[in-house]
Amino acid sequence: MPLPKRKEQLEKSLIREINNIIYRKINDPRIKFVTITRVKVSSDLKYADIFVTIFNDRKQQKKALEGLKNATKFIRGELGKDLKIRYVPDIKFIIDKDLEQQYKLLKIITEINDQQLDLKKDKNNE
Repeated sequence: MPLPKRKEQLEKSLIREINNIIYRKINDPRIKFVTITRVKVSSDLKYADIFVTIFNDRKQQKKALEGLKNATKFIRGELGKDLKIRYVPDIKFIIDKDLEQQYKLLKIITEINDQQLDLKKDKNNE
């Protein structure tokens, strides 16, 4: 069983390298607005869930995931060259719902703050 430090290092390397591959080596407009937010590698280092954010509507997110799926073989090949590792994990791209929910929550908090400011201004103007 690999050491936790090795797993953590692989996760950090995958984030850095996959972002680099997407932005510098793939010319697919569907994945233009994709960012790798986190990676979760299995304990045996054979599988990796790649969490992504896509700042577009649902339809564009679906297209971006299709683009990533189509590019998976190429990405794995490039990872093998760039990371110089014996075995590149099988990768699966997943939309990062945590970040999406944080964004929604932040938006709600901002709206509430704006409403409170408006109420305060109205009270001061009376």
